[in-house]
Amino acid sequence: MLNLLIIMTLVAITIIPIANSFAQSLDTIEINSTLKKGNLIDSYLYFQNTNMTLGEGNKICPEINCLYEFEKTSFDNLFGDNSRTFSGTLKIEDKANSTGDSILYKYYKLSGSFDLINSTDNPETEDKIFVYKGDLGFDVDKDTFGKPDIKYESEVKLYQPENKLELMGQVKK
Repeated sequence: MLNLLIIMTLVAITIIPIANSFAQSLDTIEINSTLKKGNLIDSYLYFQNTNMTLGEGNKICPEINCLYEFEKTSFDNLFGDNSRTFSGTLKIEDKANSTGDSILYKYYKLSGSFDLINSTDNPETEDKIFVYKGDLGFDVDKDTFGKPDIKYESEVKLYQPENKLELMGQVKK
């Protein structure tokens, strides 16, 4: 009987922390955008029609359903190699400090460096998918060279010739 009690106690101690870890919400981000080539530099791809989804527990918009707009945001190939950079600004509603009469916005400077890890080519259709990995940072201090306030470990898929971007990321602690 004592052995059974000890086994049940060990099982309960083991299961409770596992259940708690799965119950915690994840701070995730998903961005889908069509991109437009820059007028002066072809390697600059500017966000056009963009949809962003933030997971529960995020610090950018804890209420989840904030109004937002990407301003002058691009996914650039600055140096002609196999890396790209994110740059731009996210203008997002600050629901905690907005009132019924006015909307208060926060501005996050976006920055990130992404390395090409693989690609897929379809010779018949000439479709290509490039997969990049890197960190996407959000910073309210406008200092793109320091440590960002929020950083998402991310994977980016770039579809060409459609110039469509998909980003999936999870907060990096």
